[in-house]
Amino acid sequence: MNIYSEVEREVLSRIKPKIEEYEKLLSVYKLVENIISEVLVEKGIKAEVALQGSVAHDTWLSGDRDLDVFVLFPSTWSREELESRGFPLLLEAASRIGRYELRYAEHPYVHVKVRDVEVDIVPGLRLEDPSQAKTAVDRTPFHTLYVNSKLTSEMRDQVRLLKKFMKSIGVYGAEVKVRGFSGYAAELLVIVYGNFRGVLEAASKWKPPVFVNTISEKYTTNLAKKLREKYPDSVMYMPDPVDPLRNVTAAVSLKSLATLILASTCYLRNPGLEFFEEFEEPRLEDLLEALKRRCIVILEYNLREKLAPDVIWGEALRVSSRLESLLKVLGFRVIDRGAWTNETDRVLISVELDYCELSPYKHYKGPCIAHDWSRIVSFIEKHYGRGFGPWLTDEGCLESLDKRVEESVVSILESRWSEFTVSPHLRSVKPTITFLNEDLVRRLLNEGAGKWLWSILVKTPHWMAKCTS
Repeated sequence: MNIYSEVEREVLSRIKPKIEEYEKLLSVYKLVENIISEVLVEKGIKAEVALQGSVAHDTWLSGDRDLDVFVLFPSTWSREELESRGFPLLLEAASRIGRYELRYAEHPYVHVKVRDVEVDIVPGLRLEDPSQAKTAVDRTPFHTLYVNSKLTSEMRDQVRLLKKFMKSIGVYGAEVKVRGFSGYAAELLVIVYGNFRGVLEAASKWKPPVFVNTISEKYTTNLAKKLREKYPDSVMYMPDPVDPLRNVTAAVSLKSLATLILASTCYLRNPGLEFFEEFEEPRLEDLLEALKRRCIVILEYNLREKLAPDVIWGEALRVSSRLESLLKVLGFRVIDRGAWTNETDRVLISVELDYCELSPYKHYKGPCIAHDWSRIVSFIEKHYGRGFGPWLTDEGCLESLDKRVEESVVSILESRWSEFTVSPHLRSVKPTITFLNEDLVRRLLNEGAGKWLWSILVKTPHWMAKCTS
């Protein structure tokens, strides 16, 4: 047995669900199915209750406690009817199951907890053809049929290995927080390349933008062109076998793709359990040691309304990007930036700079003597008496060294916060802006932001040590 097989066999022994785990999830599913069916009969509505997602595909990981239960209403219903007629039925069923909460993706769904199992109850349409889909979830039953027709029991374990690998390196999940690979994308990759190692061997050779042929001989240059036109910003293209003009990997960011390429290459060269072990909470001492002599600014926003997690993450990332742009214009050198949210009422933005303060004076280059006289006069009037200059250089051009009004990054951001806080639900929230210090590190650890603090302070993924051997 080679080292790859030894590592993968050990990982599989940890991540493959046990019989009692199957029994627990299926018993919860039957309970939920029976209650939903009961409500449907009472209301005289014909609909199909179906288990979907990784449990239905049998590609889920040991320890997962998630069920996707779809209620598929008649195909003649409109999207509006789905929400106005179908959704209230799900709420009624959920109230009989236990405590529930409304959640939102493309349209509302209901989340309930049964014992320690998280259950999403999702409304959709029962279609004969995926091309008739009116919402994104309408394709899901066709995904289940396709995956189950292609995966053998051995391949399902290979999907488990790939999912665990992706989770550990931080690229599993298509949500805005991760912008990585969905479970369906992982399954398709194993279907295309045969097994876990086949996916990694292919990934190690990828150069963005990446095209993965999921539909055999049907994959044509014309389809590739259409996908590129439909998804011009994508870095990876993988047509959905049940709907070829849909890009399964549209959400994948360049960072996630690059992470998978690098981790795949490193694993193939130096396999180890490190690639399958998710990072634990960091120690306070390690964080504080990494913080020494660093300039890291933290912006804290307290949300005033309940929003879907994807919305919060999207707005946080937008503010982070705008903040970096502003700081660069002001003359700061941005080393790194990040965002974190508890997905309920707190948003944190971080930015690391090489220096916390700008020099006391800013250098300006103006017009040369050959330029229009009005520009020359305008430059002199604007800069005269604001520091040193203007003066003429040997090349006959005007320059000036003006004293800055503010030098500290914190004071600058406090006075200009509205220029980068541009997302809809944050623009009216003035952030608290401080340098990252020991007290703040301790507080954020208590808030559950430890792994994020590690990512902005230490930065290097734990598995990257295997890239050096």
